[in-house]
Amino acid sequence: MLSLSIALCTRNRIDDLTRCINSIAIGGAPEGCETELWVIDDGELPKHVLERYERQLGRAGIAYRYHRKEQPGLWLSRVKTVELARGDVILFLDDDVELPSNYLHELMHTYETYPQAAGIGGIAQGMSNSFMGTIRCLLSFQQSLSKGRLSLSGQSGSMYNWHKAKKTFRTEFFHGCNMSFRREAIQGLEPVPWLQSYSVGEDLLLSRIAMKNGPLYINPALTLLHHESPSSRDNMEQVTYMRVMNHIHLLRDERSGPIGYAALYWTTLYQILRERPRKNHAAIQGYRRALKAIFSSQKEPLGGGQLPERNSKKTAG
Repeated sequence: MLSLSIALCTRNRIDDLTRCINSIAIGGAPEGCETELWVIDDGELPKHVLERYERQLGRAGIAYRYHRKEQPGLWLSRVKTVELARGDVILFLDDDVELPSNYLHELMHTYETYPQAAGIGGIAQGMSNSFMGTIRCLLSFQQSLSKGRLSLSGQSGSMYNWHKAKKTFRTEFFHGCNMSFRREAIQGLEPVPWLQSYSVGEDLLLSRIAMKNGPLYINPALTLLHHESPSSRDNMEQVTYMRVMNHIHLLRDERSGPIGYAALYWTTLYQILRERPRKNHAAIQGYRRALKAIFSSQKEPLGGGQLPERNSKKTAG
């Protein structure tokens, strides 16, 4: 049976992390599956809290591991996890999720059912869109007509229709709060200059790397509760600016043609129109800066967008 490494990348959110670990411990390790849990810490978790996690997970048959990073950033936490983890499968969870008791068993069973899979992801409970919301997302190129594909502008809004799925389906992207990969499919990760701090879009890049080594699947049975605690401590203008800038890098990486950039421009313009009634001036300013960047993106190299060539030559286990 495949072995499993669970990775919780966190920063100073003890209550969220404790709730998450409680839910993992309640379910326990899948029968016959060697399981470890890594806390990859960008903050300052107290020693007595870490000791409590170790005892709790040990009783659940899960080996506890801890690493405190010196250089913060979510992408760098992913890189460090792949370097440290020993499981055949690496499960990345946000620290503010709760798992149902059968989640880990269902995950490993899905890998047995789809032995060719490079990665398997799940769904966040409550993530959905109204009919009119779906129409708006389609018209603004935030989602595609296919639930497993990114939009023309590289957006992942199609995941808001995942809750309608009744069976496992192919996808080209995962939601970062609930995604797993065969370790061999994502080996050799390296720092990426444009993925800093909260690293907007890192889940899309990681999915793209893994997909070079095999198909990705979403199993609707892998549904968890995502509390969505504040995800970024950066100022709003910078967050909205990087949301667009990182998608420019993703488009550049896949050598997108003019249609992709035009679609991203329209998506960004829609975001500005949406924020105006809310008078969210910081967000609007960030999007305005990004509009200028889209215009110049095909003329000036952004750098750092290319994936390491060796990743595409590995095969999934």
